[in-house]
Amino acid sequence: MSYESINGALVGIESELKSFTDRAEKRIEALSRKQRELSDELLEVRQRQSAPGPEASGLSGHKSIGAQVWAGMESNRDLLAKTKSLRLEIKAAADLITTDNVGKVVSGGLALPLGAALGIQTGLPAREVSGITSFEYSRYTGVQGAAAVQAGEGGAKAPIRPDFTPVQQAAITIAGFTKVSKQSLSDSAELKTAIDVTLQRSIAQALDDTLVNGSATPAFEGFNTLGTSYTSLLYPSLADAASEAVATMQEAGFQPNVVAFRPSDFLGVQLAKTTEGEYLAGPYLQPLPESLRGLRVVLSPNVPSGKVMVADTAYLELLVVDNFSVEVGYVNDDFTKNIATILGEVRVIPTFRAVGAARVITPKAAA
Repeated sequence: MSYESINGALVGIESELKSFTDRAEKRIEALSRKQRELSDELLEVRQRQSAPGPEASGLSGHKSIGAQVWAGMESNRDLLAKTKSLRLEIKAAADLITTDNVGKVVSGGLALPLGAALGIQTGLPAREVSGITSFEYSRYTGVQGAAAVQAGEGGAKAPIRPDFTPVQQAAITIAGFTKVSKQSLSDSAELKTAIDVTLQRSIAQALDDTLVNGSATPAFEGFNTLGTSYTSLLYPSLADAASEAVATMQEAGFQPNVVAFRPSDFLGVQLAKTTEGEYLAGPYLQPLPESLRGLRVVLSPNVPSGKVMVADTAYLELLVVDNFSVEVGYVNDDFTKNIATILGEVRVIPTFRAVGAARVITPKAAA
């Protein structure tokens, strides 16, 4: 092969390599540009998800209650203009919020105005029971006798008789209202704020207070009263006293799965340190723990300060008689003032089916 032919072949190869390199560079540039676009879109989505406000939906994609009310008003705005009143019933998603997913999932809960991840209702199983005003059930109070080894063939068996107390619990209505201008009804942000921040949060706080402390009319003792009070003989730490309560309840036949703290008390548990000053929960900048030794933690401002409540929720239930509903209307001379009233309410029946299913624990006094 002559020198000219070899040189020509090399020139051809060089040309092909240059063409390939040019195409590769253009392809890499196109991919880099697409990656930047996708990164910008992802950043925008994350900013929308993390932005404060009643419409934030986290990773669940669920609309807030205020957003659902706005959607309902938009589809019924003509009716509101004609009748000057409107009623909407909210059917929210069935996944409850607890401290395990706060900041990750924002949801209305099971048709309940949960608002933030606060309130003992976030740790209770909920079930819809429409069209009733009171609920009668049996509360287990103890057992007489116990199983035993049979003395012999044909011998008498040991008798066992559980004791129950009939309980008739009337439905409890939690409600409140707020006033907004007529212009605010046409402003999605203002309306959603009025629903989510004002009504929903206030009703959730009232519901938590009722469940923990009870109510006079309709009568309900509240879990603080129904729960068995106990003072630890050994442990001055809230976390250790709660673990002691778990063991005591297990020996009595219960399977506790939820522990309720006052937020300020749980903060003390989260920030506990060793004698060397290191955090027991882990490194300084890692997320704070949201569970306690395998138990789901719920936060309630109504749990007594310095105490903790441990519960087996298989014996506790929140019956939802009427889902969270919102009514919009004009009262007295509000029409001439361009002021509308927004009323929100929910109707529930709390049940407590076994004495001993919840314990209110006081740690041992510090020496």
